[in-house]
Amino acid sequence: MTQTASSPTPLGKAVRRAAVVTHGTPGQIGSGLARLQAVAQEHGVELLFSDGEAKKHGVDAGTDAASSDLAVVLGGDGTVLRALTRFLGTGVPVIGVNFGRVGFLSSMGRRELEEGLGRVFAGEYDVVELPTLELEHPDGRTVAVNDVVVSSASLGRMIELELAVGGEELGRQPCDGIICSTPSGSTA
Repeated sequence: MTQTASSPTPLGKAVRRAAVVTHGTPGQIGSGLARLQAVAQEHGVELLFSDGEAKKHGVDAGTDAASSDLAVVLGGDGTVLRALTRFLGTGVPVIGVNFGRVGFLSSMGRRELEEGLGRVFAGEYDVVELPTLELEHPDGRTVAVNDVVVSSASLGRMIELELAVGGEELGRQPCDGIICSTPSGSTA
């Protein structure tokens, strides 16, 4: 497994197209979507909805979300993780508005939606790259945003785990299982 990080990069680019990702239960965000739509309209931002999001909210689906300038998440940490995974490697930054319980991964609370997204849509934001974990396994490679759980598929069977950071091997260890996390996923 490897972990990478980099320093904050100021973007300063006004947003013209934003992908929308919402909590799996539409009622969880209340009037959040209507509020987002109002801020987007005020700032001339086109909102893009995947087929699933469009169906969930009864709106028209947009073009490919990977062509957006930014992804706006209305939900909790689970929804933010889903969006981070979806946009990993695309160059599309993700910003979360907390409509969940904890909101550790969100950039703003629901009460700050209008002011916060207004500033973001005007280009007043920095992109901070989060560390990820890369897992090599017999079927290939997997990149994880928050954490990786490794365990044997057979109860009582040991696995052999090789750990590396930045390409430098740290050693091998037989174990029953392990949870590896990034600093943002360290609550595991």
